[in-house]
Amino acid sequence: MKVLSTVVCAWILLAGCARDADELEDPVLAEVGDSRITASQLIDFAGRLPAELKTKKKGVDGYREYLQTIIDKEIFLQEATKRGLDKTPEVAGKIAQERAQRLLRLLFEREFVDNEKVAVSEAELQAAYEAAEKEREVKLRLIIVATESEAAEILAGLAAGADFAVMALEHSLHESTAEQGGELQGYLTPNRIPNYLQQYIATLAAGEYSEPIRLPNDQYGIYQVMHARPVSYATSRHGLEAELKERKTTDLVDAFMAKLRAEIDFRANGDVLRQLQQWVADGRRTFSDAERAQALFAHSGGEITVGDFWDYADELKMGFSGDIDESVRWFAEDVLLIRDLFILAANRAGLDRDERLLRWQQRRRDALLLVALRQTAVKDQVEIAPEAARKLYDERPEMFTPPEEVTLQEIMVKTAAEADLLKERIAAGEDMGALADEHTLRVAGKGAKGRFHIHAHEQPFYRELIDAVRAGAVGRLQGPIEVTAQAAQVVGPEGMPRGGKYYSIFKVMASNFDRKPEPWDKAEKRARALLKRAEESRLADQFLMGLRRDYQDRIVLYEDRLAALVSQ
Repeated sequence: MKVLSTVVCAWILLAGCARDADELEDPVLAEVGDSRITASQLIDFAGRLPAELKTKKKGVDGYREYLQTIIDKEIFLQEATKRGLDKTPEVAGKIAQERAQRLLRLLFEREFVDNEKVAVSEAELQAAYEAAEKEREVKLRLIIVATESEAAEILAGLAAGADFAVMALEHSLHESTAEQGGELQGYLTPNRIPNYLQQYIATLAAGEYSEPIRLPNDQYGIYQVMHARPVSYATSRHGLEAELKERKTTDLVDAFMAKLRAEIDFRANGDVLRQLQQWVADGRRTFSDAERAQALFAHSGGEITVGDFWDYADELKMGFSGDIDESVRWFAEDVLLIRDLFILAANRAGLDRDERLLRWQQRRRDALLLVALRQTAVKDQVEIAPEAARKLYDERPEMFTPPEEVTLQEIMVKTAAEADLLKERIAAGEDMGALADEHTLRVAGKGAKGRFHIHAHEQPFYRELIDAVRAGAVGRLQGPIEVTAQAAQVVGPEGMPRGGKYYSIFKVMASNFDRKPEPWDKAEKRARALLKRAEESRLADQFLMGLRRDYQDRIVLYEDRLAALVSQ
């Protein structure tokens, strides 16, 4: 509230001490031709900037920098309009397409989505559940093994009377269920059972088990239905509600369209549709102006023409194949016509003047204009010669050399004696991964058999290890060496030795420390991109400076108002 009160007070001062709220203005801080930049725009702009983009300058100097950014944007927009970029397909066409989609969304939200007529009562849901043919949900258990022969042996054991749960505990590779006798949690409806299993599970009665089923990972599974029951109301409720809402919405849409067609004196021209079907069958996609103007449909609000058909087909990249007559009819009547009639209905309802749509349209227009201007004035002007890219590659090889990375397997312990003993056990044949999971105190490798990856940006946290890795060979057990670890890197940091000193034995599993620059055939594209980005940045700055000079006579900056605003 304090910030808001301060802003309001600033506006009052800048408005010349207005006598009441009705006289309060949003003071103009700058003008660019006929466009005005107000205090509210500046405050909103500064408030929405992420921390990393905020200026380091303070007071008036900081806000003047923000104001200059807004002025620069306005200059760009005016220059883009002056060049006619607002009329191009990249701007006008894209806005028209996106605007139509938003207009349709507004209409659907108002007429159908938020309409209480599509609400579904609990009584309706209960009635639908009682009337519906119930799917069943099943309780399953399973045994997963590696080979078909193992699965056959288990199947024979089950046939001889072996307990499924015991067999699962002793043989199943499915770790999360083996200890529970192969039992999966909860009841599963058909849509929760993978497609490749449904045909097998669907035929099983309670107590029955399947033949061995080959799984996508080439393992084999035997599945038993422990229990089966009709899908409960609670499980079905969400799906039933969606289904009933869809039916009600369909009925509403049909009634809405029938009423609209009657109101607008809708007429379809079957002769033109048949001519269009023939043109498409003949492979035509280009037409004269007279052909494009032929009306497929007419109504009191206008026409939908052959040209509209092809424009929308091109927008959707629509192709026509198979039954040509039916696909053309479907696209004309069920896609294009429905869309255009809904847009007509939205306009008749005044949704084309909805403030949300108008605000979006202005923001989207500005964004597309800025992109289009940068493309034509900067990006399209940049060409990188092949020899320039090669020169960058030859003179700056470090830019094309991958950063240092290494994968280690390590055991880090508190004492050198413990590290020596573990090294001896590994040399005697014990598994280093198992020992690492049991003994290592480094969080990164715990539970991962001591393995972890060190990226280039992480090297400062592993200085002693990195130095030793540079001198070591891949795959050779090394150490012990003394290393320093921080509390966040250690399991049980409350017992850290003084100074965070530990002892490490390790193997280098993979390393690129002998790395070299990428070969030219792989680096060329990146070299050109780096030069292109740098040149675009230079040209963009040059272009902006030129625009500032060109527009300086049209820019008015009210320094006193800016200072008064900031002082408050």
